[in-house]
Parts: sequence; structure tokens; C-alpha cells
Amino acid sequence: MLTSREIETVRKSSLEDMEERLPFMFQALGDPTRLNIIRLLTRHKDLCVTDIAHILNISVPAVSYQLRMLEVVGLVKRERMGKMICYGLKKEDALIQRILKVVQ
Repeated sequence: MLTSREIETVRKSSLEDMEERLPFMFQALGDPTRLNIIRLLTRHKDLCVTDIAHILNISVPAVSYQLRMLEVVGLVKRERMGKMICYGLKKEDALIQRILKVVQ
């Protein structure tokens, strides 16, 4: 069991982490294309790059670039399925869960 001092240390570190990550996440979501991608991923568990490109009617390289930006800030995770790369939201992250409530 953690002592009250250890609990306070953990609490402070998680708040500091959130404060550092939040501006980058909001900056990433400030782009309409990335916001649309996040909204798609909230409705569908995993989507491949080509599927997102077809749905949004933009090129595959453009979607790949936007997804890389979302991956860098920690909003999405990537999984290779054969030749295709599919993306899903990092729903296990508490900060992302909070952001998704606003985005939906």
C-alpha cells in the first residue's frame, strides 16, 4: 500500500504529464482533417489508412501524414495487418477518454 506521500507524488506526476500532453493533443485536434479522423475512429474500432482515405475523399499519403501526427501526440495506435496499416484510438489512456467525450 502506498503512503500518503507516495500517493501525492504519483498524483502530481500524472497531473504534470497531463498538463504537458494536453496542448499538443489540442493542437493536433485543431486540424479539421485530424478531427474528422478521430471522430471516425470513435465510431469504428479500427480503420485502415485506405478506408479513411476513401471515406474522407482525400489521398492515402495525406491520411498517412495526418495519422502520423495523431500517433506522435499519443491519440492513436497503429497495427500492421498484412500489407495494410490500421489505426485505432488509445482508449485505455485516461486523458484520451476525457478528450473523446468532448470530441464526440
